[in-house]
Amino acid sequence: MTTQECQTMENSAYLALPLFAGLAAGDIPAALAALDARRRTFVKGEVLLEAGQHAVPMGVVLAGRVLIEHLDLWGNRTLLGRAAEGELFAETYAFLPDQPMLVSVVAAERGEALFLDPGKLMAPGGEPWRWQMMQNLLHILAGKNLNMARRSLYTAPKTIRERVTAYFSTLAVQKGSLEFELPFDRQQLADHLGVDRSALSSTLSAMQLDGLLTIDRRRVCLKKAEGL
Repeated sequence: MTTQECQTMENSAYLALPLFAGLAAGDIPAALAALDARRRTFVKGEVLLEAGQHAVPMGVVLAGRVLIEHLDLWGNRTLLGRAAEGELFAETYAFLPDQPMLVSVVAAERGEALFLDPGKLMAPGGEPWRWQMMQNLLHILAGKNLNMARRSLYTAPKTIRERVTAYFSTLAVQKGSLEFELPFDRQQLADHLGVDRSALSSTLSAMQLDGLLTIDRRRVCLKKAEGL
């Protein structure tokens, strides 16, 4: 396979990412160059972006997963979200270079990310790929804002059981099924809900005894939707 053929295949792979949807393969090199694109591989536990940083780039996960975490001054960790293959991270801070990051981006597993300067999308130029990427980015940001609104539904309740039932109800609606896979392990789930891991495990055990659900590692089956 020639170098040109390899480059063509790589450009086509970008088109599978939501941010690049609708672009022509021939537009990819120009878009990457204009946005100062660079790729970076990472290993599990590596910090890609750290709280306190300014003027950070926007990231796109090419492979693997990253976690969005907040660590307060007393060492309490809160898991605010995650980004899987094709998803963005740090895009808000990339558009607000004067604002320090309040969160860190940490690799959940081995993978690779693409870093871009989204501010350069607004640079002078009427190339069709710019408008397409701006539309894609607006659509992605709207979806992320919706997810943040959903999260408030299950972090507002005071008790752990109420938070669990609200979160599991949200996942059931999203999946269209009473059976679904959790996106987090037990510690990450506790961090995401803002509760203690041991207390969460006790609550889940009690809910199983009450016949509300069964849970096997990340697999959840809700038994009584009317009880949620």
